[in-house]
Amino acid sequence: MSKNVCTIIAKNYISFARTLCSSFLDFHPDGKFYVLIIDSFDGFIDESKESFEIIKTDDLNISDIQSFCYKYNITELATAFKPYLLNHLFDSSDIDNLLYLDPDILVTHSLDYLYSELKTSDILLTPHLDKDFPNDGLLPDDSHIMRSGIYNLGFIGLRKCENVQKFLRWWEQKLYDKCVINHELGYFVDQKFIDFATVLFPNIKVIYDTGYNVAYWNIHSRKVHKHHNVWMCNEGFLYFYHFSNFKPEKSAVISGHQNRFNLKDHPGLADLFMLYINLLNQNGYRNSKKWPYGYKYYTSGKRISESDRIVYRKMKHKLPEVNPFIYDNISFKLKINILADKIRKIILKIVSKLFGNTLKWI
Repeated sequence: MSKNVCTIIAKNYISFARTLCSSFLDFHPDGKFYVLIIDSFDGFIDESKESFEIIKTDDLNISDIQSFCYKYNITELATAFKPYLLNHLFDSSDIDNLLYLDPDILVTHSLDYLYSELKTSDILLTPHLDKDFPNDGLLPDDSHIMRSGIYNLGFIGLRKCENVQKFLRWWEQKLYDKCVINHELGYFVDQKFIDFATVLFPNIKVIYDTGYNVAYWNIHSRKVHKHHNVWMCNEGFLYFYHFSNFKPEKSAVISGHQNRFNLKDHPGLADLFMLYINLLNQNGYRNSKKWPYGYKYYTSGKRISESDRIVYRKMKHKLPEVNPFIYDNISFKLKINILADKIRKIILKIVSKLFGNTLKWI
């Protein structure tokens, strides 16, 4: 049975992809690794020198790709590409199973169990929690998980079958326009939709072993340590650690999203983090972290603001079909349209109060 892993990066995350790939191949030397790079990398990355196969966004079957890349910020866009990449690899390669891992993951043991599970299960997921948070007022807490979703989509395992094809088509449709971070509306990129998937699609297996997808959100129920040169978690193996929201420049901070633990209080975990920093640096982190994100600017050189992207998503249907990256006054035009809509609503509200419901046709 083939063993395949894929991940998604912008080019400035190449050191993370290299580190993940190397750690996977250490345990699966015959495995195959794929990396989707979501922005242009000409002049930065030499494909022939990498140990993985690079996929480009043009290889994926996404309609109006320029609009797709413009309307999302870097986090939203990378996650929005996920089902399209998975579908592409199943369609274009001789692949019967596929693991997706976020680029900020380090594989520390064989993943053979996951591949064996994909002989009978269609989809594999890991939950954020296996044990409730302490009631200590620290972060993360219940609300963190309720906003993020039951499952962490830094990992998903898939088997090639009709059920998974239907799942990926459904996921693509959801993420084409709704892969946003908007807690007020209940959206958190690709993750919250998977809460629905567990009741909409059969043959999904949840992996409860505490050695998989260890991260800041479940450290309260995990003890990471090394025993006879093997990474362990609790009483079993540590299979992969997810360095979510970890910044190598702030090496003492487990994650910017938690304040419950410090690395100095967890020497085993501190050793793992130091190893990870060293591996990132060996794989070019100090240089590549400075590389510009390809969808950060208009072609004129003007920076695209977050509000530009949000406004574009809301008002795209009112614009002519143009490449938004060269239409560098798009923000002004869209904001004028929004202002006009707001004025219209205010007028309607005033008229309604003055004259009741008789003028709703205006």
